Amino acid sequence: MTSKLELKVITLLRSVELTREMDSNHLKTLASFAKEVEFEANTLIYRRGDKGQAVYLIEEGEVVIEMDIPGHGLMVMNTLGPGDFFGWSSLFTSERKMAWTRATKNTRAIAFDAEQLQAACKLDHELEYAIVRRAAQSTANRIKANRKQLADLISTNIF
Repeated sequence: MTSKLELKVITLLRSVELTREMDSNHLKTLASFAKEVEFEANTLIYRRGDKGQAVYLIEEGEVVIEMDIPGHGLMVMNTLGPGDFFGWSSLFTSERKMAWTRATKNTRAIAFDAEQLQAACKLDHELEYAIVRRAAQSTANRIKANRKQLADLISTNIF
């Protein structure tokens, strides 16, 4: 039987561009180990070097990904809002976080447990492909945004 939370997660995943076209069975699998989490404004979600525990889908609020730039301190690399995923490196067991992630507003998100997600992908390679493809697309979009940001910084002679 499908719980209220699972139905909510499936509905949310269907409304997000990145997961809208996923197979219904894959959405049900993801929803089966999803949980709701909340972060108050200015809560540090993880630090650089932390091991990832989950992949998150922002339902409401705002999260920033920051990197420590020598001589400049923490710099916002990405600002994420409703419908955005973060924490993709949690899919890869040996990877550690490369940046800090912080809620800048009160934020509600869906957390997909990394270990359960990895286990589900090992059992269903079509799900694994669907997840990795979406992680790659999300990462590519962020790289594109970072390139623009870098060009803007260089053009203003910040470095």
